[in-house]
Amino acid sequence: MAGHRGGPNRQFPRVAIDAFVRVLGGDREYVFRTRDLSQGGLFLYTRVGHLYPFKIGDALSVELYDFDRAVDFKAVIVRVVEAGGPEAERFPMGFGVKIMELDDGNRARLDELLKRASAGEDPY
Repeated sequence: MAGHRGGPNRQFPRVAIDAFVRVLGGDREYVFRTRDLSQGGLFLYTRVGHLYPFKIGDALSVELYDFDRAVDFKAVIVRVVEAGGPEAERFPMGFGVKIMELDDGNRARLDELLKRASAGEDPY
């Protein structure tokens, strides 16, 4: 699934994409899917957000999988959409993640993935 998403306050346009994401938070590993992605971050969705110990400000190590390669970066939780919250009626539950540290090689892989997704190419 691909396409542009964005709002008036967005620094980077979002691209709708369904990709596998591995997250290391604290001393545990978690697996998510992403619903959208941009040069600045991504949204990790889950139906069971209450099972995860994440809160705004938590630092994460993220591996976003693109074919058999991963885009690795450091990130921080900037938004939490919880069941029963004001956003839950309009948005899926999950976590908004901002990219904080991304080296040149991983930036190139992220840019390549975004370019393919923006063109409507299925990344898988």
